[in-house]
Amino acid sequence: MSENPVIIFGAGATKACDGPLTWEILPNAFRLESHLQREDFFPVLDQFLVQNFHLPENPDERSASDYPGLPLLISLLDKAIDHKHNFSPDWPVDSLVEVRNALEYVIFALLEHQLHHIGRNHYKRFLNRFRRRNESMPTIISLNYDIIADNSLIYLGNRVYNQPRFPDYGCDVATSLYRERKKFGRLYKLHGSLNWLYCPACHRLDVGISRSGRSMVKMLEELFTEELDLENRYTCHGSPCRDCGSFVRPVMITPTHMKDYRNPHISQVWYQADRALRKADRAYIIGYSMPEDDVDVIYLLKRGLSHLPAENITVVDFDDQARPARQHPAGARYSTLFGDQIDWHPEGFENWLDTSFSGSRQ
Repeated sequence: MSENPVIIFGAGATKACDGPLTWEILPNAFRLESHLQREDFFPVLDQFLVQNFHLPENPDERSASDYPGLPLLISLLDKAIDHKHNFSPDWPVDSLVEVRNALEYVIFALLEHQLHHIGRNHYKRFLNRFRRRNESMPTIISLNYDIIADNSLIYLGNRVYNQPRFPDYGCDVATSLYRERKKFGRLYKLHGSLNWLYCPACHRLDVGISRSGRSMVKMLEELFTEELDLENRYTCHGSPCRDCGSFVRPVMITPTHMKDYRNPHISQVWYQADRALRKADRAYIIGYSMPEDDVDVIYLLKRGLSHLPAENITVVDFDDQARPARQHPAGARYSTLFGDQIDWHPEGFENWLDTSFSGSRQ
């Protein structure tokens, strides 16, 4: 029985719950624009893409492949803003900042919309298995900024204690309701979170509750206050910080080649994640393909899990060919880092839960 299990969730875990992969975000967002539109965020982004990336003006004529890749788009914007370069004569730096902010909101709006309509929550199933076995609740390290894991822990905490409990995020959240309530589980989100709001002036961090979270745990409606209203506080036109009045921003380290981990709360989260990995006696890595350019995360995992025997590291990915680890690109990377005895499962999150993890005491 594991005493200090740790779970690492990547984008593939969210995809298994009907969430979007990175390349699907822009096409899906514009397809659902009428459901997501708020405060005119879409028009400025649409105009920028049409003028600079040759996107067809008529949305009905667009295919998913017409949209630029999200990492490339954000990286180009960040580089231009960082160097104070105009993108073109019609797009000076001030306009690029507006586009960048709109893009962040579009990501938020799409993920929140899709999570509100989630059909299969494998996160909740997986975590409930640990709870039923009377094992220690695992520490969760998430590489996603969606809030499926958050909502699942709040839901399970409510079932155990008949009272909604936030997870311990491993950083200094100032929201009074978060600070006052006992926590259930530890959730370290390396790339930030949809439900975090950060003031870059005074460094205050708040947590909000979204529609999807309130629908999952009905009791949250009774606790819901303006302080926790994520949708109304999340606005790219600015929502004031409760301490200093400056505009708050989301904490989402988006997929870019210029990732910035200098946010003090993110630094805390990485420190706590490193400690959790070093103490782990078993690791489950779900839906993370370990892309070779993701050096910071790979370095964290390599350092943190180097004490574990390979057979105590379970890696779950999806491969329709069900190839052995050494014959699969992601599996080969894990084998190289941790050894050929890794517990490799290419059947995907859902099938792994239904078969390999069903009823066993790993």
